[in-house]
Amino acid sequence: MEKRYVEKSKEKNILIVDDTESNIDILVDTLSNDYEVSVTMDGESAIENVHENPPDLILLDIMMPGIDGYEVCRRLKADEKTKDIPIIFITALSQVEDETKGLKLGAVDYVTKPISPPIVKARVENHLELKQARENLERQNHILQENIHLREEIDRISRHDLKTPLNSIISIPRVLLQDSSRLASDQVELLEIIEQSGYIMLNMINLSLDMFKMEKGSYKLNPVPLNILSVIKKIIFALRSLTDSKAIKFNLLIDDLADNIRAASDYDIFGVLGEELLCYSMFANLIKNAVEASPNSTTVTIELSHKISENEQVKIAIHNEGVVPTSIRDNFFEKYATAEKKGGTGLGTYSAKLMAQTLGGEISMSTSEINGTTITVTLKYAEIDITKISDSSILSKTSSSIDSPTAKLINSMKSRIDSSLSQLPQIRIMVVDDDEHNQLILKKYLNYPEFYIELADNGQAAINKFKEKNFDLIFMDMEMPVMDGIETVSLIRKWESDQSNRGENAIIIALSGHDDPNTCQNCLDIGFDAYLSKPVNSRQLRESILEFFGNHNDNQNYYHYENDKQHTKTQVEIDADLEDLIPSFISDKQSEIEQIKEVMSKSESPFLTEKGYKIIQKLGHKLKGGFNMYGFKDQGSIGSVIEEAAKQHDFEAIKNSLNLLGSSLSDIEIRYVNMN
Repeated sequence: MEKRYVEKSKEKNILIVDDTESNIDILVDTLSNDYEVSVTMDGESAIENVHENPPDLILLDIMMPGIDGYEVCRRLKADEKTKDIPIIFITALSQVEDETKGLKLGAVDYVTKPISPPIVKARVENHLELKQARENLERQNHILQENIHLREEIDRISRHDLKTPLNSIISIPRVLLQDSSRLASDQVELLEIIEQSGYIMLNMINLSLDMFKMEKGSYKLNPVPLNILSVIKKIIFALRSLTDSKAIKFNLLIDDLADNIRAASDYDIFGVLGEELLCYSMFANLIKNAVEASPNSTTVTIELSHKISENEQVKIAIHNEGVVPTSIRDNFFEKYATAEKKGGTGLGTYSAKLMAQTLGGEISMSTSEINGTTITVTLKYAEIDITKISDSSILSKTSSSIDSPTAKLINSMKSRIDSSLSQLPQIRIMVVDDDEHNQLILKKYLNYPEFYIELADNGQAAINKFKEKNFDLIFMDMEMPVMDGIETVSLIRKWESDQSNRGENAIIIALSGHDDPNTCQNCLDIGFDAYLSKPVNSRQLRESILEFFGNHNDNQNYYHYENDKQHTKTQVEIDADLEDLIPSFISDKQSEIEQIKEVMSKSESPFLTEKGYKIIQKLGHKLKGGFNMYGFKDQGSIGSVIEEAAKQHDFEAIKNSLNLLGSSLSDIEIRYVNMN
């Protein structure tokens, strides 16, 4: 049974549920001047009414025939569509346990009989205002979440789009330097400065989204032992133009664990636990600020001292003779704090504080007219394995002596790669990229007599050329007009599967400005054989070719892959950029190996179901792509064997290959080197 008291101007709707007409009359008289009021006189009608016309608030009697008020409340609160409607119980019950029961069911308040109109009116008004406030807060929170998502997506897209022109900035100097005999020494230096600046900019782009995550506390830190002294030297080198213009000198000091402070030498190592890019960004900011704040013709002193204690920390102090203005001393590390600095945003010291805290350290500042300014950063101490120290890293692209160990190593490796490439049969390669500069750079990098190269500027053009000429290898950009890389590779793989007499599938390597693990894994799952993140250097391209074509085995004999090989310790050279990713990568691959073993263990005979072989084939493909992408050539080949064996339903070949893969992983010695 339902009655409605409607006044069109009323914005809020109140539902009264009571089986006593005298109570209804009092409530209607009390509320109808301010609200649209509807009435039901039993629980079943109330629930039906709420679903058809959800009110803003419910006044609910407890004692009713049929379904009582408690059950009505329980059902409404259990329904996602009605759970947020506030319910005020109206009852003659006055025991504490009665109120407690109703509140536990989700009621917001109680009004006891006999009804007091002023109390009812006040409580209805209060709870409607609270409901409105909650809804406003939820809307604002939803908008904030959408804005956060939009900001992250725009940042992600911007990072990708910026990497396309940056690829040219980094790659063209390297192309020109390949023929450095025609260049003057100052031209070589300028090209190296451009290349170095490009890499620093690339690392800043990669860091931009991470700063936002640090603010939210969602940044995932992957700390590794690193030589912070080397990082600081690179920063000093990068700032030489600024320091020369102000005649600023650096005094780089280090202790020897016995509190003996001395000038740092080229052979010193000072270990901290951190991420190189974060440390570089933080100290580059602080040291640059120190130089800018220094009076001309003065010295910036950087002192690195061990502070080994229960917390095992180290201290890096940066001192300059300038003085921090009084107006910002108390909020020096707060966001937007700046004074007397033209073009300053006030984000530099704030970001440094965020990074220090993210690294598990602290940062502080002291300043005075007499002593100048000192910024002190404490970080976690780490032992450094001297055998893993390289002369260069992801942040250092500066020139070094042609007689240095690193230069000799790089030249030796390049010669070895070039020699291996010259022994390959002709390979038909297609480069698919919508950026003409990227096309020219990739074509220049792949300029070997053994390679036949064609270009395509979108996925549809690539498919048309592929069907006509059947390329052996494709380097595929991911984001292109007309048809993107994902759709293109899917159509190519489908076309290949329809060609029964085609033979081997083409090797397709993804090129993308996105460098997150999810994108990489999605590409491998869709059908790419490997994944390279832009900007791509010439060595990465050459080595990716050797990974797939250097030891090409006949597929008919895939199951004979070195099963009788006696393993000794094998040294694998991995890009230093990837050092912090390798432990989790190896763990992931071991997990995939265990998944294959688990699938095989469920079979009582060497005959798996078709579904089982499909699962192993997919996992073998992931092993192949993952190992090849990171530079584990032998393991990538074994992954390929597992994939092919699964296609042929060869149980024994899979089992033997798993044993071989397990032993080969235990016999690896990883050596991290610069790959550029």
